[in-house]
Amino acid sequence: LFLTSTLYEANKFYQTISNYTSDVVLFPMDDFLTSEALATSPELKITRLEALDVLCSDKKIVVTNLMGFLRFLPSKELFKNKYINLQVNQDICFDELVKKLYEIGYTRETIINKTGEIAIRGFIIDVFPLGKQNPVRIEFWGDVIESIREFNVDTQLTINRINNIEIMPNTEFLVETQI
Repeated sequence: LFLTSTLYEANKFYQTISNYTSDVVLFPMDDFLTSEALATSPELKITRLEALDVLCSDKKIVVTNLMGFLRFLPSKELFKNKYINLQVNQDICFDELVKKLYEIGYTRETIINKTGEIAIRGFIIDVFPLGKQNPVRIEFWGDVIESIREFNVDTQLTINRINNIEIMPNTEFLVETQI
């Protein structure tokens, strides 16, 4: 862990260290408490979540500022357990999947435009997973996944069919659900 006092310094040290090794991740947090209360930077949030994703599977050098160090985070096990893995022909309750997506920070929109959004139309769920270049369309027949397709966010046309997708959490605020 490499700790700096400001986000600017953290970025500077991250750039320097990344010149020497690829085993480094940046965990940025806004320097001011008021920014957390009013509005958080979507770019910094995505960078933090991608860093958590890498840290769950690999040991890396973490560069952060004081506010990032003080950030409350879920346990590694809880973060990994919240991943949603889907594949074609999988039997999964449509309503439960939507509920799980809400629980891991995805927000519902009419049409998705950016990461972290879902749109529901009939038995189709469009989701733009974090860390993916294109959103995916998950089509159901009852409670069975009939197809998973990547599509273009602008034209809404299918790019290609895929057999499975892993959807990572879109929030750092995860809670253990009781069954």
